[in-house]
Amino acid sequence: MRAFTDNYLVLLRHSLQYLIARGLPGLISFAALVIYTRLLTAEEFGIYALIISGTTLAQVLLFQWLNLVVARFLPLEKITPNSVLGPTLALFIALSILTSVAGLVAVLFFSTSTATTLITLAVPLCITQGWLELNLKIASTQIQPRLYGNILACKSIAALFIGSSLALLGLMYYAPILGLIFGASLSWIIFGRHIWKDTKPLWPEQKLLTDYASYGLPLAITFALGWITSSSDRIILSWLINNGATGIYAAGYDLTQQSLGLLLVIVNTAAYPLVMRALTDGGPSAARQQLKSNGELIITVALTGAAGIIALQPYIINTIIGPEFRSEAGKILPWIAAGAAIAGIKAFHLDIAFQLARQSKWQAYIAGITAAANIALNFVLIPKYGIVGSAASTLFSFLLAGTLSWGISRKIFPMPPLFPLILRSALVAVPTYLTASAVKIAEPSPGIGLISGIATGVSTALAASFLLNVAEIRKKRRVKYNGA
Repeated sequence: MRAFTDNYLVLLRHSLQYLIARGLPGLISFAALVIYTRLLTAEEFGIYALIISGTTLAQVLLFQWLNLVVARFLPLEKITPNSVLGPTLALFIALSILTSVAGLVAVLFFSTSTATTLITLAVPLCITQGWLELNLKIASTQIQPRLYGNILACKSIAALFIGSSLALLGLMYYAPILGLIFGASLSWIIFGRHIWKDTKPLWPEQKLLTDYASYGLPLAITFALGWITSSSDRIILSWLINNGATGIYAAGYDLTQQSLGLLLVIVNTAAYPLVMRALTDGGPSAARQQLKSNGELIITVALTGAAGIIALQPYIINTIIGPEFRSEAGKILPWIAAGAAIAGIKAFHLDIAFQLARQSKWQAYIAGITAAANIALNFVLIPKYGIVGSAASTLFSFLLAGTLSWGISRKIFPMPPLFPLILRSALVAVPTYLTASAVKIAEPSPGIGLISGIATGVSTALAASFLLNVAEIRKKRRVKYNGA
């Protein structure tokens, strides 16, 4: 009982630390959305979103599996971490060279100056973002929230300063891309270099490479298929409508990801290493117990966050998004918020079973089915409903993915029952929605309405969580006090 109580308190403490670590970057990301939706036109923002989507896909396919390898294998080598970091560094260098060569070939193939410029920017963006994510993963796996926060904050501040300055100079969609490249590079130079101290690139032996690839690559493919579900709609919108529609959709989607998506990432960043530690130290039963606490926290954040966004949708849109984007972006926000909640529950709770059981192939199967369904729904719904049809396609696809993940995950790993976790979380989300919505009665200005709605909703959520004993928070406090 003592060990479980300590793990629970560590989860809450680390969640708070990562909230602080990612809080400033999250605010800066909001600021970036505010600035770029005012300095860029909807069409320019749409082109920028398409570039980011394509680069993200390349990054996931090439580098994401190394992050997963680090998260899975580094905790097993507490005494000799370089036995994992050395091969990881060698593989990253090799993949970076491969990416650069592919970019050079693409530049030679495409003769237009615009395409050449975009590819020239996309290659270093892919590599620097991949390197940034790898360093962040190492920091979180080694449970160093301060280092994690320093790297991320420096990157966010530098990227926004450089990107917005260049946008004011008229560099259009090139500006935020250059900001991201220089921001990621600067943050590593200042804060991340010591992570690799005394680490030399060491090509892994065949067996180790096979172990890494068999674990990481299926998940990388899974994330790439997940990209289809979350980002291919931007390409389809651009194709079927125009880049302006893509820009408006991306603004609404990114707004949700910078709020609810960020909160879920924070909780998972703190929670995932604790599950891996529980599995390593205590086996499946200990991991299941930890998953229960993690799951209650993740599902409560997901449902309550979505409820708050839906309740405060007009204030959020009118405060953060530029005037050109507001009308249409407001229509899709509730759909995207609901989809983000379901996607977060799937990715950060249900899918953990596949990783713990080393059955990541199931994630790939589910992601493939979901991606196919999403593409089909987009082509059916966008011509009739526009960007709302695309948002609905995303929600329905995440519902399908979550259902499949729930049905399979509980058969391959002893997961805690899902519906009691959802019920308790819903009892927090409903009063949060009602109290946050109540601020509309006073008809405040957008800024005042947003601030008061957030304050009211957060207070209600915290009070309800304590009264309902979400994740047995009151019991854990008593157990620690009594020394049981």
